[in-house]
Amino acid sequence: MSCQETNKKSAFKIEYCHEKNNPQWDAFVHEVNGALFQTSAWANYEYQYYGWNSVRFFVKNEETMVAGCQITIINDDLMGNIGIIRSGPCFKIKTPEMISLVVNEMKKSIQLLNLFYLKVNPDFNEHDLVAILKNEKFESPLPNLPPYRIQNTYMSTLFLDLTQSNDELFQQMTTMRRRGIKKGLKSPYKMILGDRDDLKSFFELYHFTSRRFKCVTPVIHKRMDWYPTLESYDELCKLWNELSPCGWIKIFLCTVENEPICGALAFTFGNTFRYSKWGWNLKYPEFHLSEAIQWEMIQWAKANDFQYYDFCDIDYEVVEAYRSSDEIPDALKARGFYGPTIFKIHFGGNITKGSGRYILYSDKMKHLIKTSNEELNLLLKHSKDSFWAKKFFSRARQELIMFDN
Repeated sequence: MSCQETNKKSAFKIEYCHEKNNPQWDAFVHEVNGALFQTSAWANYEYQYYGWNSVRFFVKNEETMVAGCQITIINDDLMGNIGIIRSGPCFKIKTPEMISLVVNEMKKSIQLLNLFYLKVNPDFNEHDLVAILKNEKFESPLPNLPPYRIQNTYMSTLFLDLTQSNDELFQQMTTMRRRGIKKGLKSPYKMILGDRDDLKSFFELYHFTSRRFKCVTPVIHKRMDWYPTLESYDELCKLWNELSPCGWIKIFLCTVENEPICGALAFTFGNTFRYSKWGWNLKYPEFHLSEAIQWEMIQWAKANDFQYYDFCDIDYEVVEAYRSSDEIPDALKARGFYGPTIFKIHFGGNITKGSGRYILYSDKMKHLIKTSNEELNLLLKHSKDSFWAKKFFSRARQELIMFDN
């Protein structure tokens, strides 16, 4: 099902697409180096595992796509339809006028798709987009926004520029990291580029590490603000089935005497190699395999013409504390991404702060906040997130942020 709307004020036209697969859109996102989250292949994975639907709209100049975005739609027992735009929109023409056109269509989609609210998580370095979102009354979300509790820490990332020589990449690392890589490369391991038969081995390593770092949490495992945590082998298989035919997912394993010791999952989309998941069974720490596999993947990404290596998921508050203080507070050390953040920043590169999250609320949402306590309690009675929802509505009523428009 699709519909088309012509923009009368310009030569551009808007098309909506509800189809599960759209290779033309995926090719566009790939061409403009957009995020994998914006592809229909990723949307199919989410539909297969979570039951989430998606809608996308395109801006076209005649028949050529020049911009657009994919909206993930989650149905909540309290709110109804919630719209999420992750790492989007995508642009081929990125003028202020085009950004404004896309943001205006995003606002229209709230009514068109019957959304309670629309949440936008822009990609990194989208300063012009963020400025226009704020100008169009998108605002930072209040804490505990239903249906899922929103984390206050915006995840950042670290990029390596792979157009640099190996010597240049090596020199920007810390002495400790260079030493670890050299020791690792001398260790008796074998590096394997895995296939579907290796998924089980990787998942066992990943699940062991996730439990150790407390990344698998039943209460918030479906949060949309961080890269998803793989909660089951079945989920990994569905992810692989959707992305592997496109060549957008890779598994790397380090083995010692044919036993998988550690492994990594990466997304290979656009011009960026994204290191996303890690697993290690804690054997052979003296081999420094965690550092060796990173260097091996950097070499693989360079050999396959990727321009950037993205370490993903850096806790920026941990970075700031590490840079400014000899002693990091225990509260930061207790965070799930503390250890991975410290490990990654020793590779050098450029740390890029996340662009934040921005919400536009529907009139229905504003009406719900004005609802009396008795009616609201009745509505929340059977909600899975009633505790957090009550805290959110209490805060929203006090601040009345939504009614300043």
